[in-house]
Amino acid sequence: MNTDKQILGTLTLGVAFALAGCTIEVTGDDTGSATDQTSGQTSTETGGTTGGETTGDETTGGETTGVVGTGPEHCGTITSDETWTAALSPHVITCDVHLEGGTVTIEPGVEVRVESDLGLFVSEDGGTANLRVLGSADAPVRFVSASGVDAGLWRGVIVYSAAGEIELHHTTIDSAGGFNEKANLWIEDTEVLLDHVTLTNFEEYGLGLRDGASLAPESVGLQIHDGAGWPVIVDPGYAHTLPVAESDYTGNDSDGIYVEPSNLELYTVREHVIWRELGVPYYIFRPLQLGGGATKTGILELEAGVVLRFDDGAPLEMAYDEGAAGLITRGTADKPVILSSMNSEDRGAWPGVLAYDNTKDDSFELVHTVIEWGGGFNSDACLVLVDTSVRVDHLTLRGCEDGGFDLSKRAFFRDGSTDLAVTDSARPGEIETPMVHTVPRDGVSLTGNDADELWVRSYEPVDKAVSWADLGVPYRATTDINVEGSGQTPAVLTLEPGVTIGFEDAMRLWLSRHAGASGLMAVGTAEAPVVLTGAQASDPGAWGGVIIYDEADDTKTRFEHAEIRWGGGFNTDGNVELWDASPTFSSVVIAGSDCWGIERNGDSNPQLQDVTFDGNACGDVSP
Repeated sequence: MNTDKQILGTLTLGVAFALAGCTIEVTGDDTGSATDQTSGQTSTETGGTTGGETTGDETTGGETTGVVGTGPEHCGTITSDETWTAALSPHVITCDVHLEGGTVTIEPGVEVRVESDLGLFVSEDGGTANLRVLGSADAPVRFVSASGVDAGLWRGVIVYSAAGEIELHHTTIDSAGGFNEKANLWIEDTEVLLDHVTLTNFEEYGLGLRDGASLAPESVGLQIHDGAGWPVIVDPGYAHTLPVAESDYTGNDSDGIYVEPSNLELYTVREHVIWRELGVPYYIFRPLQLGGGATKTGILELEAGVVLRFDDGAPLEMAYDEGAAGLITRGTADKPVILSSMNSEDRGAWPGVLAYDNTKDDSFELVHTVIEWGGGFNSDACLVLVDTSVRVDHLTLRGCEDGGFDLSKRAFFRDGSTDLAVTDSARPGEIETPMVHTVPRDGVSLTGNDADELWVRSYEPVDKAVSWADLGVPYRATTDINVEGSGQTPAVLTLEPGVTIGFEDAMRLWLSRHAGASGLMAVGTAEAPVVLTGAQASDPGAWGGVIIYDEADDTKTRFEHAEIRWGGGFNTDGNVELWDASPTFSSVVIAGSDCWGIERNGDSNPQLQDVTFDGNACGDVSP
């Protein structure tokens, strides 16, 4: 506090009382008030009360004296209980006020005016202090600048981790967040109750929740508007504490929740949290990681209408560091959940959603959700799964740089998945051959991409009885397809009517390659045949062909209303190569082989019914 001002105020009061012939009695009550016994006027001293005597600034030793006409002044460190009364409002902060002990109570109707470059600091030096701001609907408390109405004219209210009980009721904080402080209300590593608090006219943020700070569950009615920056900055693990009821985060230069970890320890959401629809998007400026500990699963649940916008290079990563994780979206047809880029509507603008092997199956489901403009920054798709599973229900993947989805290490779509759409992407997606049958068939739409092909790959075999459906686009085999069971239990691959598989150079379809029982039911219809062909060319030998060994079950290996074209290349001698195998061919076209239509080896005796051979270089069936 300015010493000259302090002396002047004291002299002014002394002269005024002397002239009036008044007598001052110090009451010694808990408020530290001195009552004019003649006039009945009350002036508030800011120091605590000790033995009936009002003391001044406890750190500097300077007195803080109420100034007639402007209200009491506050300056320095407070370590004991005191009350800032409405009777003497407005109160003026004339140097930084530090609460380091006791409880400061601010009565309903008080206006606190803060001079330039100053602030109210709670427990900055480690003392446990309480702050109770008890405004009401009819008599709110206001913290305002003493020097104007522009943003950032004073520092703000700053609460540190050692603070005790902090509660603000029906309170407005205006024009703060300046002078290297970042918010009207800045909270570090503690919980604060906000009840109908309004933060306005701020410079950078209205509210800062940092280093694990949070709002109490009872918080309600948070209004943040007319700011030059963002309404809130918060660590990802604590964004769920922002209130919805009677709250509004709009009307600022940057309308959105600024989500950024304060440090490396706070990158990860480590428990089950729910992000509410707050009327503004959440902006994700660093990788958003989900991963629990020994007893908890880091699950992020997103309510209907929630929008997440990601910065360049910032993915949503699940179980990246092995901690158990989950992601649950609860969109609706009218209010989908949207995960998108904050910077552009270009393919690959952010990496996308990446789920690793410790993602919990029953905690990963995407309902009425859009993931868009992802797949960049070394990611393989908008949605990447590694050795885990997801249930989807009306999931749209669009604008993806590579594929819409990429599922590897036996990742799969869980039972109940439906209505999957991929559009405006390089291709729909990629999945391993043992799990192709899990791609949802009801409501599926995989067209409108650069290449409308579903890529399939794996060096592991299809090892049980499964069916591949006609999904409206061909499958493209980028590796061999192996069908092989264990022991005497055959793995039977059924290709449903309309299925087309295009094989890349040198790729083959193998049955019982390593002596496990198998079967292939490629059974189409006259209108929707099953087609096995080359993916990269319609020329003889464009792919290897179908190779069937003797452990394949002849009764479960049948080609009907099917076409086998352009095989016999890459050291294979036919569109179909048989080794002691005798499958059935009925109403089948075998054409364009680089050598034989069917090459027989050993005791092979295929059953041929209404088979059309055409343009096979060595002939139709080998001797």
